Amino acid sequence: MPLECIGFQSKCDRYYQITAIDLSSRKRVLKLVKEKSSYEPSELVKNLEKDLGFKIKTVQTDNGREFCNDREEKKSIFEKTLEALEIEHIRTRPYSPWQNGLVERSHKMDNDLFYSKRRFSSEEKMYKAFQRYSSRTNNIARRILNFKTPNEMVQTYFMKEA
Repeated sequence: MPLECIGFQSKCDRYYQITAIDLSSRKRVLKLVKEKSSYEPSELVKNLEKDLGFKIKTVQTDNGREFCNDREEKKSIFEKTLEALEIEHIRTRPYSPWQNGLVERSHKMDNDLFYSKRRFSSEEKMYKAFQRYSSRTNNIARRILNFKTPNEMVQTYFMKEA
């Protein structure tokens, strides 16, 4: 989250957005957190299947410390959570942001549609506005989806399965 958005006295230095995106439906789950640790992404992934509405087989992340530990003998909380949920974890190659292009474009869209137009006067108002924005974002039609919304894509998929 850009520092320019924070127009109130904050107890923490920064706020961070965690983004999970399904590749086929483009459905997104967004979470605003106060710390950049592996605890927050692990909490997000625990509820991800419920939030997305379907089973998750694989998660791809960059090599940030919030997702993985560089030492193979000691796994991060996030990696342990994925193992417990039987979800495969794929890491992008180091210094290869194009491998995570969908998330990068998503963050640009969030900046254009949400962050660049706001300055929050309180933490409560910030979280409330972010919650409204994150719930609306899956109801925006996308050209890549033939002008369907991500929610419509998920519904269409489950109708075909039934």
